Amino acid sequence: MRSRIPLRDFGKGAYFVNCRGLFLIFLLANCSGWLASSVAADRQNCPITRPSDRPFVPPQPYSPAVGSDEFLYGSAALWTVVYPGWHVHRDGGKLPFFRQGFVYGKERPRLTVVARRLDGEGPLVWSGLAGSGFMEGKGLAGMFMVTGIDIPSSGCWEIGAQYVDTSRDVHNVAYLVYMIWVEP
Repeated sequence: MRSRIPLRDFGKGAYFVNCRGLFLIFLLANCSGWLASSVAADRQNCPITRPSDRPFVPPQPYSPAVGSDEFLYGSAALWTVVYPGWHVHRDGGKLPFFRQGFVYGKERPRLTVVARRLDGEGPLVWSGLAGSGFMEGKGLAGMFMVTGIDIPSSGCWEIGAQYVDTSRDVHNVAYLVYMIWVEP
């Protein structure tokens, strides 16, 4: 089997890389460091949504409790749980959304979620098909909307959500936008 890096046989199993091979190894080693520092710099430039000094507290009877390193973000009209540890999802990362007065099973949620990459090229990703669910024994406080989106690449992403409340004669629209960093 031939090696892609040119080697010279100097007998007794001693091999040395010629100058072109050495240059290639040097170039790859330096580029990988540059690439890693470039990704770190991009992450520093990403306006990641962070918990506020005055965090959002949902109205009663909804619970403000979330998992470790997560936080609630939004308003009573529309809020979500922001996860800081996103990874590339090709099978639909689930996104829960809540709103005051949402009742599971009463209506299909009119929720649309769109994600777009901010630091490079990437497709616009969206989901206009939301479902809903509930947590057993929690009543109205356990009712939520859920959708999934496939984030196809790592980088800085903006996630925007729109909910259209059609329960009244005048339709109210609630918007929510936040930024995340997605790891590979």
